[in-house]
Amino acid sequence: MSTLDNSVREYLADVAAPAPSATGGNVCAVTVAAAAGLVGMTARLSRSLDDAEEIAANADKLRERAAMLAGADSVSYKAVCTVQRLAIDSPACSQAVRDALVAAAQPPLRIARLAAEVASMAALLSAHGNPVSRGDAITAATLAASAARSASVLVRINLTSAGLDAGAAGEGEAAAESAERSASLAQAAAGDGHSVS
Repeated sequence: MSTLDNSVREYLADVAAPAPSATGGNVCAVTVAAAAGLVGMTARLSRSLDDAEEIAANADKLRERAAMLAGADSVSYKAVCTVQRLAIDSPACSQAVRDALVAAAQPPLRIARLAAEVASMAALLSAHGNPVSRGDAITAATLAASAARSASVLVRINLTSAGLDAGAAGEGEAAAESAERSASLAQAAAGDGHSVS
């Protein structure tokens, strides 16, 4: 059973538990999924937009992908923990730890990319969507940007722990910066009450 099949109370208990079931990357993925849900809802309430249904459908797909990445992140984190427990001072074990860390960087990298997409759609909706749900669009953009930044940090930690230089984490950093730009645009829509073009 996935952590996403639990109640919110059970999920939060999993996050707080001293076990590698719901860690930072998992929480980032769930946050992006929730942000995508807000985008889908906001799009469905923005019937005056010609592409509202398309935006909602894309948001639904991103929500599902983010939910799958929550599980993938937990699996890759558990693999790192397992390899580190088994590792002894040998080149083969050291390489296995490095490989596990590089693999563990992939889910948060994908999460950061998804978050950037979600934040971009949310910024569009905050500017041109239904004014009644503007706050939800801004919330989605802000949540997605925070998740992207956090996920990019996890990418950097995993890759540098694997012995790669910090430059290897550039793609995660770029996704976080993109999401943060979108969140700023979304928040600007609240300031002028209309658009951020």
